[in-house]
Amino acid sequence: MVPFASIFAELYLHAAVTQTVGVGSLRLLADTAVGVVLWLSAIVFFTSASRLRPLPLRRGLGLSIFFGATATILLLRVYRLWPFSEFTTGLFELFIAIVGVIGAILWTRRPLEILEPLKSEMIDGLRLELENSFASRTAGLAASNEAFAKEIRQREEAEAEVRRLNASLHARINELQALLDLLPIGIGIAQDPACREIRSNKIFAQLLGISPKQNASLSSSPLELPPFRVVKDGKEIPPEDLPMRRAARENQPISNFEETIVRHDGREVHVVVNAVPLRDANGEVRGCVATMQDVSEQRQAVQERLVFERRLQETQKLESLGILAGGIAHDFNNLLTGIIGNASIARLELPEGNTAVRAALDSLENSAMRAADLCKQMLAYAGKGRFVVEPLSLSRIVRETSDLLGISILRKSALHLELAEGLPAMQGDATQIRQVVMNLVINAAEAIGDKAGLITVRTSSVYATSEYLEEMARDEKVGPGNFVCLEVVDTGPGMDGDTLLRIFDPFFTTKFTGRGLGLAAVLGIVRGHKGAIKAYSQMGGGTALKILFPALDQAATPPELLMQPTAERQNAGLILLVDDEEAVRNVAVRVLQKAGFDVLIAEDGEKAVEMVRSRGNSISTVLLDLTMPRMDGEEAFRQMREANRSIPIIVMSGFSEQDTAARFAGQGLSGFVPKPFTGAMLVSKIQAVIAKAD
Repeated sequence: MVPFASIFAELYLHAAVTQTVGVGSLRLLADTAVGVVLWLSAIVFFTSASRLRPLPLRRGLGLSIFFGATATILLLRVYRLWPFSEFTTGLFELFIAIVGVIGAILWTRRPLEILEPLKSEMIDGLRLELENSFASRTAGLAASNEAFAKEIRQREEAEAEVRRLNASLHARINELQALLDLLPIGIGIAQDPACREIRSNKIFAQLLGISPKQNASLSSSPLELPPFRVVKDGKEIPPEDLPMRRAARENQPISNFEETIVRHDGREVHVVVNAVPLRDANGEVRGCVATMQDVSEQRQAVQERLVFERRLQETQKLESLGILAGGIAHDFNNLLTGIIGNASIARLELPEGNTAVRAALDSLENSAMRAADLCKQMLAYAGKGRFVVEPLSLSRIVRETSDLLGISILRKSALHLELAEGLPAMQGDATQIRQVVMNLVINAAEAIGDKAGLITVRTSSVYATSEYLEEMARDEKVGPGNFVCLEVVDTGPGMDGDTLLRIFDPFFTTKFTGRGLGLAAVLGIVRGHKGAIKAYSQMGGGTALKILFPALDQAATPPELLMQPTAERQNAGLILLVDDEEAVRNVAVRVLQKAGFDVLIAEDGEKAVEMVRSRGNSISTVLLDLTMPRMDGEEAFRQMREANRSIPIIVMSGFSEQDTAARFAGQGLSGFVPKPFTGAMLVSKIQAVIAKAD
């Protein structure tokens, strides 16, 4: 560029010297500028045609030569370097002008056709450039898209992993919650040292009286109505002193903390809480876990155990009484059998017309039968016998017992009867009910003592509700309904609360003498009749005992009269008498012989079985006692039946006929005679069995 510029500078100075100043200088400058522009145009077209190629090479070179020739001639003439003549110069310039005119005409007529190759080549070039640029940008975008897609895939995989972990965590939480709910104790878990959020299992929530999804903490924001309160020794415990808060605050376990939960429904639940802190890797407290314990139920279980033990003790006492009563009743019945049997024999031997002796014998026999009733009551109370029940009139039984009651009580105590008429019948044993009346009246008289007093015996009909019976029945289940009521009221000194609670206990007595079996026996009889009993008393105000027996819809039947002795009769037949008591054997033999029977005697079961095997075809009836040494009556009955299936066997026992029938059910028992028995009862039973066998 420097040599080229210096050449033009020298040419310009040479031309300037030869030209005039003024207009000539200006024209020189303008022609020079035009020439330079034309040369630059020629260079541009040449460069484009040879290198950039926006135009075809041929056309580009032509335009470059045209512009270059024009510029050269112009500059040579301006700077007076043109060597040719004016004529030659004019011809050359004319040629250039003609070429320019033709080009202009062609440009004017077909400019688009002329420019079409330029346009096409320019478009091709631009397209190529755009394609290259687009390819470059596409490659960049593809790489970016691939990187972006990879990032999206990674993010989706990460999100899927997060969802999987969340689902797994949720499943584990549900599994843990299910496991906690299966535990038989309450579990509470707090994840913060302040225990503001406590998650609980089912038992924990039930003890608190809240929903398992509800926050079990009282350390959260204050509530208008807390779902529960925690009380100890009658005082409410503040939240900061609760076991979980203390364990977290003190960083040590809290064991066996007893408290009472007062729930929103008003129920109080006694619980024991054990709490331990939860620590992180550095040993810092991060929360707390606690167990809560089925204590109300434990206390109830303790109470039930005490009740069971009390009942067991009572049962053991009754078992002891049963053993004692069974032995006493057996021996006593044998003695009474001798007394009653001898009275029957004496009556049969008594000449006609001796009424005084006959009355004494009747009184003796009646007293012995009442003593036999006492044995039955003792056995029934001890569970060794059953009641012989029938429809009874309670007022009639009290009235029939009044004479004996007047003799039993002390002379300073007056007996007053208030007996309702037309009472519904009750189902019971007359002897048992009579014993109840006697025991209550005798106890009332002893309570009054040597002072003057009044004993009132009332009967009535009442309807009792479940609530009233629950108070009276003393652990027995008695349903509501109509009852006949027996009430015995005295004007004695009364009892305090402790004594009143124990009056029905066996062997308990407030008297210096006595054995304390009166009211205990009454309680046993009342229970056996599915009744209820209640005592009312206060110090200085006397005592009242009220007994309810279930009422029937049917009328009562009169009590059965004692069987009268039959006249002496001659009866053919051989009786085998089996009994270990000599007194019973002697009386029975005399009665049976007096009635015309022949009698074989066996002192025990083994001898009786041998006699049946040897003389069974000649024996009309067997009288068999149940309680004997060596072989008891039940085993003897079985072996005699094996030896002779057709022989009639009558069992004698101090136990009830129902129990005896149950023991020999399906074995062919022919009859039953209760001990003690009268001669008439024994003979009548044997005659009935023989007649049936014939």
